[in-house]
Amino acid sequence: MIRYFHPLLKFLRGREQYLQSTSAPKMLKDLITDINPTIETVANELEYIVVDLETTGLDSERDIILSIGWVTVSGERIDLAGAHHIYIDDSSQINPETAVINHITPQMLEDGVPIHDAMSSFLEAARGKVLVAHACVVESQFFRQYLALNYSAPEFPLLWVDTMCIEKKLAQALNQADEIDVSLWATRHRYGLPEYHGHNALTDAVATAELLLAQSKRINGSKTNFGQLFKLSH
Repeated sequence: MIRYFHPLLKFLRGREQYLQSTSAPKMLKDLITDINPTIETVANELEYIVVDLETTGLDSERDIILSIGWVTVSGERIDLAGAHHIYIDDSSQINPETAVINHITPQMLEDGVPIHDAMSSFLEAARGKVLVAHACVVESQFFRQYLALNYSAPEFPLLWVDTMCIEKKLAQALNQADEIDVSLWATRHRYGLPEYHGHNALTDAVATAELLLAQSKRINGSKTNFGQLFKLSH
């Protein structure tokens, strides 16, 4: 009975109900049906795609995506050779404030690609993989908005792991009385991971991928199962 309420099993049941009751393009269905982890699946036997978005703000209905960076993780190895960083060619909404925050200027977007091309590339790369982000609520909201507008699929059940949530849960498990800084760079510092300069979407994706591997090792080493990882993430 306890297993029935495990967040991974709850997610998988909801995904199955969605697929049975909702029409979706084959491309989207393949995206989520090509990965079927169980609670006992060893975490490092799965493939992950770690993604970061740079946006003009945090409101997915008003703001736009400026760039997408992603890298895949397989067998505890980060595939830097296959990493991608794509600028989006809509420079009309860049302003000095967002340029300061994101270090992205209109000139950097001149050689960008349409958002549909960028998203198609990412969704193809994500097929059969677990999606990962640090504070994934931002990324998940922007993907949800994109899928709602372009595929009429606002509630499409993507499988996410959130490294920020994992860090919060690990701190709670240790009964830490004080609030800890769970930002990406503060968390990496606690794990002894190097600090990167010139942050952009790809840099942050790689940084998150390294953090994911460090967290998985901390949980139960090479024996960490996906059920543990997913439960800590939700």
